[in-house]
Amino acid sequence: MTNVLDIASLQGRWLFAKERVLAQNVANANTPGYKAANIVPFEAVMHDIRLQMTSTSPMHLRAEVSQISSTAQEDAAGGETFYSGGDVNLDQEMLKSSEVMRDYALNASVVKTFHSMISQAAKG
Repeated sequence: MTNVLDIASLQGRWLFAKERVLAQNVANANTPGYKAANIVPFEAVMHDIRLQMTSTSPMHLRAEVSQISSTAQEDAAGGETFYSGGDVNLDQEMLKSSEVMRDYALNASVVKTFHSMISQAAKG
């Protein structure tokens, strides 16, 4: 998977799964004995994906993906859930939910921009 749209699609599915888990936690906040669930980080899914940079000119600089640093620290993986062992903290769940909303907006913006670039290239 090396296509930007494939990665955006994968992240969108992961964000959906994360929001579903957060909603489940909030819905069960007052359930006796309920333990908050969490989702595996997106970065774990991305770890196995190799991105290849395309060079269209010999003047382009070559960089290995391992040389490119990432600032994403909380995003995560393929929809797997695990139980964190603690009680539900509604404040934390709401913060996580707002992060998901922000990430959805960023994802949609990337897809829109990429689509616009493809459309412009196709028009010539």
